[in-house]
Amino acid sequence: MEAPPVMQTPSPAPRGMGCFAKGCLTLIIVGLVLVVVFVGGSVFVLNRAIHVFTSTEPVQIQVRQSTPAELQVAKAKLDTLRSAARNHQETTIEFNANEINALIANEPEFRGAAGHARVAIANSIASLDVSAPLDSMHWKRLNGRWFNGNIQFGFSYLDENFNFDIRSAEASGHHFPRAILTSDFMQSFNRSFNDSFHKESAKRPDANNLWQHIKMASLQGDKLVVTTRAM
Repeated sequence: MEAPPVMQTPSPAPRGMGCFAKGCLTLIIVGLVLVVVFVGGSVFVLNRAIHVFTSTEPVQIQVRQSTPAELQVAKAKLDTLRSAARNHQETTIEFNANEINALIANEPEFRGAAGHARVAIANSIASLDVSAPLDSMHWKRLNGRWFNGNIQFGFSYLDENFNFDIRSAEASGHHFPRAILTSDFMQSFNRSFNDSFHKESAKRPDANNLWQHIKMASLQGDKLVVTTRAM
């Protein structure tokens, strides 16, 4: 039995909105879910899993086109968040899913995610439809392949640590076994993600890293609620 190679998770983006905008959170989530599926499998099982859960082509994810007024509101909220972070002021901003999708489709910081991601939020759970390239996982078997699927998860950020609670994941019409998403897996996932995030943040202590200025963030009801930090 051939042991699967160690996959390296993508590093948070060095400038701008960082992981919040660049979508590296999505890739890390996808990568760790795939690792769990692949670990311990034979070459045959690994190859079958790759072909079942990944694709050779991306899919276009349609997002409802926002009105000019909706886009203006979303951009104003993002500008308020940026200003509060830049000026070390504490403020709380709420984004609904339509506003997040409008920013993904129109803001330069989300370049690369437009047409490849759509968010819905309900009952404090995010549902993320995503078409993400897997080349960055540094495994030649995934070169040129895509994760086209949906991930549903809870999310919070407090005391400079992220906490994800993945509820379900499916790709190319196939659901990942729920038994994979155990509490032990989620603890390992969150520990791995936070360790990686802190290491990269220490390398790039620039003022443009938004998360350095975030006090807390969480999904509440049908909104993402973000509070900046006063320093």
